[in-house]
Amino acid sequence: MIRLLWLSAQRTDPEESFPALAGKRPAPEPIKFSDATPDLLSRRLADLILIDGRDRPDEAAGVLRKLRGESEAPFMVVLSDDDLATFDWSAGPADFLTDRCTAKELDARLRRVVSPAETESSEVIKRGEITINRERFEVRVRGETLDLTFKEFELIAYLAQRPGRVCSRSALLSEVWGYDFFGGTRTVDVHVRRLRAKLGHEAHMIETVRNVGYRFAG
Repeated sequence: MIRLLWLSAQRTDPEESFPALAGKRPAPEPIKFSDATPDLLSRRLADLILIDGRDRPDEAAGVLRKLRGESEAPFMVVLSDDDLATFDWSAGPADFLTDRCTAKELDARLRRVVSPAETESSEVIKRGEITINRERFEVRVRGETLDLTFKEFELIAYLAQRPGRVCSRSALLSEVWGYDFFGGTRTVDVHVRRLRAKLGHEAHMIETVRNVGYRFAG
């Protein structure tokens, strides 16, 4: 069983506040944002830490920034639909949930974050009908080589190395384009649109996460 820890602005009952948690009660009790310290988290021995950021996205991002380097457990943030556009994704959550989440979706996301698939050590990444060769800077779809620009290649390679993981537009800008890039996040959308056009029938492999960014189909 995955041992969960629940952080929230108020010490409310997690199962009542977030019904998808029914039967998975975080132990031993919820922790208020103001009480969350690295020492307290280390004594709880959690496998995963849930941060309830619903209607408090700024506070949740602040807590995540303060604690993420102090715990070996990954962090997952819980948000409302309206929070998705305002949450600071550079705070670095491993994943997120919305308050519409079902128990089955919660199970799947918990397993994926706590026990992720091994990252390929090879220069070749295979995802369905797509093969990416980082050494040759080459992408093939069903054996056919795509004509990609350097940034398009870097973008698809970055996403494909993290299947199922949500990558915000700001994170993609900093990781693919670099911190010295002064363009806006629309640059990411333009490159994704061009990539999808070149991927053809495999365009669905790059999924849009509304108000957040993109992920490669896991």
